[in-house]
Amino acid sequence: MKPYEKFLNESLGLKELVEIYLQLRQHFQELGFSESDLERPPTYTQLMMSLHQKFQVAQKALFQQVKDYGLDISRNEFSEYIAPILAKIDQLTPLIHGNYERGNQGDEDY
Repeated sequence: MKPYEKFLNESLGLKELVEIYLQLRQHFQELGFSESDLERPPTYTQLMMSLHQKFQVAQKALFQQVKDYGLDISRNEFSEYIAPILAKIDQLTPLIHGNYERGNQGDEDY
């Protein structure tokens, strides 16, 4: 295990990041979003935008915290470390699958 992995495993910042991401996924579930909706959301709610911003700030702060402790980690390594954790949240909070459509007529022209 690399030193940054040990640090992140015990980090409260990682727990906060995961909690924010979970809240965001649960909100997507409440809205009836599909995975494909995440690429181009049919609507943006205030809560969605707030959670997204909190996630971005928490992610940047956690990465900086690891760097500030003098641990050698690249942005890519950081992303690779958190990706399976977020994927697990995705599994626990599945969204609608398939070609779920919301009546977006006219999208064929794009």
